[in-house]
Amino acid sequence: MNLTNQLLIATPDMQDERFFKAVILICEHNEHGALGININMPSDVTFAEILESLSIEQTQVNDDALIFEGGPVNTQCGFILHDSPEDFASSVRITPGLSLTTSKDIIEAIAAHQLTAKWMMALGCATWDAGQLEQEIADNSWLTCPSDKNLIFSDEQDKWQTALDIIGIKAHQLSSDIGHA
Repeated sequence: MNLTNQLLIATPDMQDERFFKAVILICEHNEHGALGININMPSDVTFAEILESLSIEQTQVNDDALIFEGGPVNTQCGFILHDSPEDFASSVRITPGLSLTTSKDIIEAIAAHQLTAKWMMALGCATWDAGQLEQEIADNSWLTCPSDKNLIFSDEQDKWQTALDIIGIKAHQLSSDIGHA
């Protein structure tokens, strides 16, 4: 089972509080493990602060750009999901219309208002060793559904509920007591 381009939706059985109500896009999944980006946990870091830390000048302030906490691994690294047909340095194509990059050149393009594609930036990522994600799914920590670009790039506040809506589940229907009479 390959989960690339799938969304993971945390269930009430999720034991790791860092992933409470997480919605994670799986960007890569293979026999070695998986890498994903949490798309619904806004960060306190602003885009202007990121530009300043990288010594990139911005032609016009873009304060409404949300930065997300992508996961607990490599938290000093910016991961940018985008739907640009252009490949930036270090881009990994997830689907023909969705890519992930950690390259500074896309941040420079955003700062210069030269990127017309949709994008979202996250600091850090989530990773799993071989078989670990499959075990967490078997343990009812995650639900899965196909990715939704509108959800990925939206500024919506409750992406967790929206992701559950995609698979026809309301939050009150989830219980950590599944299978107990």
